[in-house]
Amino acid sequence: MRQFSYTIRRAADVSACISRFRAVAPKAYSSLLITVFTTSVNQAQILHLTGRLGDAFPDAAIAGCMTTDAIRHGGINVNAAVVSFAVFETSKVKIVTFDNPETLAEDGKKFCARANRIKNLAAVGIFGTLHALDIQPFLDHLAALDDRVVIFGGGANTVKNVPACVFTKDEIMEEGLLAVTYAGPDLHVHASLNFGWKPLGREFTITKMTGAHVVEEIDHQPAAKIYEQYLDIRPGKTFARDTLAFPLFVRRGSSYIARHTIGCGPHGSLLFIADLYEGETIRLAYGDPREMIEDAKAGYADMAEFRPEALSILSCYAHRMFLHGDVKFELEPARGIAPSQGFYSYGEIFRFAGRVGIHNMMLLTVGFREGKKPLTPLPVRGEMPTRLKDSLLLVERLVRFVSATTAELETANEELNRLARTDRLTQISNRGETEAILKEAVARAEKNDPPISVLMLDIDNFKKINDIYGHDVGDHVLTETSKILRAYVRHGDTVGRWGGEEFLLILPNANETQAAQVADRIRKAVAALQILPDSRTFTASFGVARIASGESFAAFYQRVDGALYEAKHSGKNCVCVANAPQHKK
Repeated sequence: MRQFSYTIRRAADVSACISRFRAVAPKAYSSLLITVFTTSVNQAQILHLTGRLGDAFPDAAIAGCMTTDAIRHGGINVNAAVVSFAVFETSKVKIVTFDNPETLAEDGKKFCARANRIKNLAAVGIFGTLHALDIQPFLDHLAALDDRVVIFGGGANTVKNVPACVFTKDEIMEEGLLAVTYAGPDLHVHASLNFGWKPLGREFTITKMTGAHVVEEIDHQPAAKIYEQYLDIRPGKTFARDTLAFPLFVRRGSSYIARHTIGCGPHGSLLFIADLYEGETIRLAYGDPREMIEDAKAGYADMAEFRPEALSILSCYAHRMFLHGDVKFELEPARGIAPSQGFYSYGEIFRFAGRVGIHNMMLLTVGFREGKKPLTPLPVRGEMPTRLKDSLLLVERLVRFVSATTAELETANEELNRLARTDRLTQISNRGETEAILKEAVARAEKNDPPISVLMLDIDNFKKINDIYGHDVGDHVLTETSKILRAYVRHGDTVGRWGGEEFLLILPNANETQAAQVADRIRKAVAALQILPDSRTFTASFGVARIASGESFAAFYQRVDGALYEAKHSGKNCVCVANAPQHKK
């Protein structure tokens, strides 16, 4: 395939654009896709442009949308339209429009069913009026498409006080979306996602929502208070602009995704274009100019490895506003990879964690190629200057300070969490942590997982050790015993202090016979220790039990504790294995 892009600033440029493409266009092709990204909000002018293109190339599929700024060849086109011609040699491109808000869920279901029947489907592009239309019911169905199908897109955008629109050759929609399907036996599509925003401060919880787009309360306080309390940003006309550099991070699974507020509602609520849910964990985030640019460069390196013949770049408008003139460093590396076109979007669409949804604050690059990848390497050009011209030195230093203090805070929190789970004297799991792991092990046994056995041990005559030698020696006995326990277990086993001179070991994938063997080795190692002041030795007694399927925690604890009791009253310094539980008939 090949891609040709042109900038349209005045009426005369349209004829020149058509003539220039005709001069280089291949004589034969299977599909021609014309995309138009324009900063104009004059609907009559837009339809005139698409009409001219449609008359000149009647077999072409035409799709486009309004934008604040268009992207062409790794650069920004201000107050202009970018017209791109993507010429496919063996692939087919088709456009479907949807403009009924009431039927979007059903439309998405039907579209997905049709798309699943398209042979060699490689990608689906979605362009919609996300500010005016909730297209999530449509997107929800796209998750059923094969994981290999790349799903990407964005929302029409404008800073002018008019509705942002999407359009085709002869239709313009203030509430609607376009779905573009790309299919071909030799068509390869690859997407690269880049971020550059970092978490800030502690986690919060969404405690009250209205629908999926209005957050009423965070930690049971008016949602907007999070911005007022931590950043001194208060509700008002400039709220969306002031919070641009500070989106919310939402924890989805093990990762965070970003959500940018679009304004304040009544009683301190926050408004969003992308979905959020009650009970979700969130954090404030902040923009790091250098991180954005470095992350983008890493994404282009990944794309260069793919060796695309054409690029489509969709960047969040927040990147444009936050980086200002330095945004050029985020786009420049694309120039050496392949011809590129794109726009600044009002929300980015892609598949994440098995779900297709709307995201914010992203730079999304999509590469297209027909045929095999060339073997020759493709270097990524573009260097970041020592100091960004349009990013204030104060901001850069603030970013450095926030990054460092946030890292320190996270490290401190991790250490506090570790200390909360650790016995201070022996540095093994404390009673609370050990009991939680044991309860989880009992629950797993109910599901007939592999065997789990438990050792409970007690140091014999420990009170006499304290009475004769003092508590410092007693503490030394406990710490040395815990070292032996750690030395005789595997990775994944749990060693915990149950209380006083009692310890508990949890051994996954071990039956009672194997556990008893471990206990006996530990017993001998403890008996061989000579750490008392007069070189005397001490011993320990052991109870062993295997967790039975369907057994309650209380019943199991009674069995293993009973086995330890038996060992203590059988001469000590021995191992007793609990009998299997008696099942009631």
